[in-house]
Amino acid sequence: MHIDELVEHWTILDEERNLIAGKRDATRLGFAILLKFYTQHGRFPRGRSELLDDVVEHVAKQVQVPASELGFYEWSGSTIEYHRSQIRTHLGFRTCMSWPAAATALSRGCRS
Repeated sequence: MHIDELVEHWTILDEERNLIAGKRDATRLGFAILLKFYTQHGRFPRGRSELLDDVVEHVAKQVQVPASELGFYEWSGSTIEYHRSQIRTHLGFRTCMSWPAAATALSRGCRS
């Protein structure tokens, strides 16, 4: 990937740094990559195989975690689900409800 593309799409912005700040090691790197991937593609990566090595290296330098730490990031389970939720909230997205669940919520007066 060309350096201009890395800088444009994979540079961590100041407001994103606050989200990343409380995380360490593989979790810090994994979260940062999820965040940048989602902002570029509108979805989360399915795993490490979707990530170019150049991208991982570029993000790793920014969060000051060795790129090799990404091998320890858990791509399933409660941690990644929490990370996804944090990212969606930060970006102003909410998960969809099925029609029956939404109708039930509305009938109970829930309007958000």
